[in-house]
Amino acid sequence: MLRRTSTMIAIAITTVVPSEALAQAFPSKPLRIIVPFAAGGAADITSRMLGEHLSKALGQSVIVDNRPGAGAVIGYELGARAPADGHTLLIVFPSFVINPSVRRVQYDPINDFKAVTQVSSLPMTFTVHPSLPAKTMKELIALARAKPGEISYGTPGVGTIQHVLGELFRLTMKVNVVHVPYSGLAPAMTAIAGGHIVTVIGNVVEVAPFAKSGKVRPIVVTTASRTDALPDVPTVKEAGYPELEATNWAGYVVPAATPPAAIARLNTELGRILRTPDIQEKFRVQGQSALPGTPEQFAALLQSESARYSKVVRAANIKAE
Repeated sequence: MLRRTSTMIAIAITTVVPSEALAQAFPSKPLRIIVPFAAGGAADITSRMLGEHLSKALGQSVIVDNRPGAGAVIGYELGARAPADGHTLLIVFPSFVINPSVRRVQYDPINDFKAVTQVSSLPMTFTVHPSLPAKTMKELIALARAKPGEISYGTPGVGTIQHVLGELFRLTMKVNVVHVPYSGLAPAMTAIAGGHIVTVIGNVVEVAPFAKSGKVRPIVVTTASRTDALPDVPTVKEAGYPELEATNWAGYVVPAATPPAAIARLNTELGRILRTPDIQEKFRVQGQSALPGTPEQFAALLQSESARYSKVVRAANIKAE
């Protein structure tokens, strides 16, 4: 009996030690953060900033790998094919769960990945050119109904969260507005400032400088609360349209087979970094909020956003051009 007990203990030890050794061994080499956008954008800046702190915390270098193109699909698909050892992270945005509904992709955002943590929350805004006789959302809707097909709205491109939100606006409010996609929000803002389009759905961080100079007029923000960058602009809920509430978020995922111990370590370190006053302030200056959480919380967000926006895509018949 004693020999049998000793044998069972020995087996238990040999089954426990490898997992503990794995947790202690991670990370064993440099980490890579795949950014599916060009250098210099918000995703790139955020990942480089967090990567610097993550490198110090983990004792390994962190390399940012920019892979732009095809509405972020190139980077997302690369992330799905990455080794599942915890050493490759992928930064994702709403397009991550929207893309499979608008174009053929070689990844499943829910089944091919595991969530690590949400990183940030970025408010968006419905903004009009000052010449448009609409100072409120109610007035914009009334104008769009009075002039069907004459109100154009610009976005950073087909299948972006801004485009899907614009189509949700069109369907929900039963208005005939025309989508004008641009290759990013910067050219869309240039177009509205020049009067070439009359409405833009964009991120507050890009809209705020134009608003402060009087070149555009934001009429609502899409988040649950007002933003420091545009404190006088009401939320969609305050304006009476809670169904248009939406957030442009970012977070990190890893390939689905990544060991839970590696995911836990990454979540712990990124959460600690995102809660530091220095990072919180840097995010605030950029017009976004640092918003760390558990892997389970971010996984739930991915599920709910995927379900919500796939319905809008089908109803609006959004297709990649």
